[in-house]
Amino acid sequence: MQLPGALQKFKWLAKVISLPARLRWRRWLGFTALLVLAMVMMRGEVFALTPTTRATASSSFSLEGWVTKNLTTKALGGLFDFLPGRGHSEEERESAVRRYFDLGDRVRRMEGTLALSVASGGVGGEDNPEAAALEEELDGLREQRDALSGLVEAELEKVVAEVLREQDLGRTWGPFEPLFPPVSFRLERLPKLIVVSPRDRIATLEVHLLESGLSIAERESLEAEVGPDQNRSALVTGLGGLATFPSLVSDSQSLRFSLQTIVHEWLHHYFFFHSLGQSYFDSATMTTLNETAADIGGKDLGDLAFIALGGEIPPTRDEDSTEAPIDSDHFDFNQTMRETRLRTDELLEAGMIDEAEAYMEERRQIFLENGYPIRVLNQAYFAFHGTYAENAASVSPIAGELRKVRDDSDDIGRFIQRVRGFGNYQSFQEYVEQLP
Repeated sequence: MQLPGALQKFKWLAKVISLPARLRWRRWLGFTALLVLAMVMMRGEVFALTPTTRATASSSFSLEGWVTKNLTTKALGGLFDFLPGRGHSEEERESAVRRYFDLGDRVRRMEGTLALSVASGGVGGEDNPEAAALEEELDGLREQRDALSGLVEAELEKVVAEVLREQDLGRTWGPFEPLFPPVSFRLERLPKLIVVSPRDRIATLEVHLLESGLSIAERESLEAEVGPDQNRSALVTGLGGLATFPSLVSDSQSLRFSLQTIVHEWLHHYFFFHSLGQSYFDSATMTTLNETAADIGGKDLGDLAFIALGGEIPPTRDEDSTEAPIDSDHFDFNQTMRETRLRTDELLEAGMIDEAEAYMEERRQIFLENGYPIRVLNQAYFAFHGTYAENAASVSPIAGELRKVRDDSDDIGRFIQRVRGFGNYQSFQEYVEQLP
């Protein structure tokens, strides 16, 4: 996920940071200074006085505080990436990666159980003792992982940077110098995001970062306070990643999806120095183009890093194969979600707001019955997930258009190099239309 709008104020700095190789330290530090400055300036935008900011003031996440805390220990450490192993053997780093993601498997299973408990019971906190006990146990597992995160981050940064170099992305000045933009991230429990949409249509009005430790009951209370009470729709949701610097990457994903997220957030840094990223906030369409390009690039490049670490990609089922016919009774999440989005749009366009909300709740129950613990399904849910055009909650044609460019590209590196130069959607469409 890209940061809110402050970065667009600093487009001119992208050129300033492109210095000769002999000034690489100044260039690297200049990049980090740019992002810190953006974080500080962003407070004026994010905390404009609205009913939402008033309601979330006590639980807001300090983005510039997080960056400041992590910048010295993490970002300056990136200057010495060329030192083999950073004082640890290859065996130690590989062992830390295995242990970290084994713990992650336990965390995800427990989080799934918690989500089902909350979605089924409809309430968290003291009114749901099972959920409270699970949340406490989860905290213990997360503490065990924290002790391993430094080694794991160093190993994954090294592998991802090697893949990016192989795909001719970023800039390097010699075999031992850091990639620019640097690959730098933290594996942590991410802040929550509150998304606010109008009730009469699906659109993003506001987004605000919230503290990661919000209980289910606190999330539901905020949604009620800034949602129906303000004639709006609200959702407090989790994130997989956030393009701060260092990037924030969820600590509860599998190794494969962690690598995909690491690359996704790095691509937002990379795009910032090109027309695509600099036009991120120009329109909702350009936001979707950015996010979907980062999604496609993140998946392909992340999988290359996963393979480099010894992972195996499961084969994709051939839809034309007759060896394994599709079970007609099998629940298709993507198809069902797409149908839900389209019907919701129809009801809202007809002005049938209450009917649309009742319909979304009926559909949420269907998802729940089939093992998908969606806690809230409303206009804000679709506004958030619809930004990613390959998501089933989206109705954007951008996914198909980007896939056409990807299919026409020799490799994923070439795809990224092609899409990075588009600063408006019309020129991108015209380019896609002339492809064979």
